[in-house]
Parts: sequence; structure tokens; C-alpha cells
Amino acid sequence: MNRPLRVLFVDDDPMVLDGLRRALRPMRQHWLMDFAASGIEALARLENTPFDVVVSDMRMPGMNGVELLQQVMQRRPEAVRLILSGQADERLVFQCVGVAHQYLAKPCDPEALRSAIHRATLAGTSLNNPRLRQLLGRLDHLPSMPKVYEELLRKLENPETSLQELAETVGRDPAMTAKILKLVNSAFFGLPHTVTDLQEAVGFLGLGTLKTLVLAVHAFQQYESRDLAWFPYEKLWHHSLAVGTRARDWARSMATSGEIAEQAAVAGLLHDLGQLILAANLKDEYSQVWLQATQQRRPLDEVEHAALGTTHAEVGGYLLGLWGLPVPIVEAIAHHHHPGEPADRAFSALTAVHLAETVRPSDDPYPEECPCGPEKAYLQLLGLGVPPELSPALHDRSSAHET
Repeated sequence: MNRPLRVLFVDDDPMVLDGLRRALRPMRQHWLMDFAASGIEALARLENTPFDVVVSDMRMPGMNGVELLQQVMQRRPEAVRLILSGQADERLVFQCVGVAHQYLAKPCDPEALRSAIHRATLAGTSLNNPRLRQLLGRLDHLPSMPKVYEELLRKLENPETSLQELAETVGRDPAMTAKILKLVNSAFFGLPHTVTDLQEAVGFLGLGTLKTLVLAVHAFQQYESRDLAWFPYEKLWHHSLAVGTRARDWARSMATSGEIAEQAAVAGLLHDLGQLILAANLKDEYSQVWLQATQQRRPLDEVEHAALGTTHAEVGGYLLGLWGLPVPIVEAIAHHHHPGEPADRAFSALTAVHLAETVRPSDDPYPEECPCGPEKAYLQLLGLGVPPELSPALHDRSSAHET
């Protein structure tokens, strides 16, 4: 984004607004900030200024934060919407899931707030597509960051944290526990014996894999009960597991760092989450996109772009960027079909996921698109050449629909 980011803060407490002004003063070089003391005042400001980000308090008289962000979603659908609350009101928090891209607890550390807004900026810069942002404004059922994941991150900052503590953290979510134990005992991991204890499972998985599974399981669980009879939910889940595994293996086979292998596994597991988000939100419209791609044997992302102006890859990458996932993971998700010209010409998580998605074994017949093989020009830019075992799958692919 070439111009300064325009950010509107809304809170009925003048002391809170004054505190924000002071705490965020160093950001004046990068942001154009405005402050409103009510929802009505905020909407008036919004009429005159196209704010990029709106940060609102939850509880305000007259118009609360949820009601304000609902209006923002209608009037400025391209704006990123963040909500702050110091109240443990589960009903309001649940309502804000549909209208807010991210929920932050009060009192919010200024650095955490700056980071959240920065992530929104980063996502917008990496995926500079106005139609993507407009489409996101239409979505009512946005995935939320799992609390268990946030707790795990906090605990992992402490080197004294034990496996038992990590298992107890995950164990507080029975549905999550059941899903992880089921996965650990599936052919996906190929254990020689059955694991029934979560602590043993955590020890076997390793911390990186545990975080990945928590994130992926939660993201998919949020849509499991939706009425999506036409959508192959189970096939998508198993395909995502397979791509995550293949991406990790590609990264390891290229003798890259363990960090890249972990990033590749996470991105592979979440690379098609945008499909589920679009299916749950657009339903009939997206089912027609899916049907057209399937009947015409055209790549799904190509049909999506023609109909929606964006793709499931961009939708997933943008929203996961707001979650605060590392940039390499977000970029791998957002560009896994069409990597384009890389800024850093080295093997990355994006490379691994692109290969894992476009070079598929015969036992991964997921019908969401017609895979055309990896982009030969992209591999050549990285100096990878054409591995003999991939030669039959390589084709030059058009990226004319990219933005």
C-alpha cells in the first residue's frame, strides 16, 4: 500500500481514546488515525473517509460494536474490521464472529494492537485485489482463531512447559482431543500401536505438528455442521492432510530448514480452507462455480476468478493473514496455484505446497479442479530444473487471470 493506512478507532470512553492516541503516536508516520466516541459518529466519519481498518469497542451505548461493524460491512465491505472487548459476554462475542475479522481482548497491549493492524495491512499488500476485499465484506461466517492454539503459543514461549501441560491445554476441548487422537491412530501417521492417551500423542506428534493439527482441526470443525450436502467436505479434509504431508516431504527432500518444512506442512493443511469458507457463505453461487468447474474440467481457481473476481486461495490467504500466521505460510496459501515470479528465488513453503498440490499421486483424486502440473517457468526461476520423475506432469500454465 503506497499511501498511509487509514485507521478509525471507536470507543465511548474518552480516556480509552486518549490512551490510544498516546500509545499509537509513533505510528503517525505510517497511519492516518481518527477517533470516534460513538457508533453514530464513526459512521459519519466513514461517509467522508474510506477507512482501511475500523477498530471498535464491543460495549457502547446506543450502538454497540457488533451493530457498528454490521453497518461498516454494508457500507465499506473492503474495510478490515477488528473488535475490542473487556467483557466476558459470550453472546456478543459469538455475534461478532460473523462481522469482525478479528477479536481482541481488552485491555489490549498497544503492541498487540499494532501487530493486528499491521497484519491486516500486510494481507492487503500481499493480496492487492479490490474484488477480494469486497467479497470478504459479504461473508457472514468467518473462521475464528482457536483459543487452544493461542494458549499453546503462550505456553511454548516458556521452555519449562511440560508435555503434560500441553496435553492438558488441548484436552480442555473434547472435540479437538477426539479428532487429534483419531488422526494419530489413522493410516496418515501409520503408528504400529493404538494411542489412547493425549500426552503420548503429543509426545509422538512433536510440538510443530501439534500446533498444525490444532489449527487445521479447528478451522475445519467450524464448518462441519453447515448444510453443505453438495460439498465434498471429507474429501477436502483428506486431500488437505495429504497435501500437508507431501509439502513437508518436499521441503525435507530439498534439505531445507526444519522451519520451512513446518511452514509447508501448515500451509498444505490449510491451503484449500478458502473453498470451505466460500461454500459456507455463498452456497448456491459457489455451488454453481463448483459445478461449472467439474463439468467443464476446468481449474476451479480459473472459474472462481471469472465469477467472483478472486479465488479460494486468495480468500484463505487473506483471512489467515489476519490471524497472524507467518508471511511465508500466508503467501504459500494465497499463491499455491500460481506462484508467479518470486521475490526470493529460493525453495520455500510456497514451492513445496505448489508441488504438493500440482503433482498428485493416483490415490488423491480430489475433484476440486483439474491439476495441470506445476508451473515450469517458476521452477526454472528457482533454478530447480525439471526432476525426471516430474517431467510428464510439467506444463506451462497461463496466469492471465491473476491480479
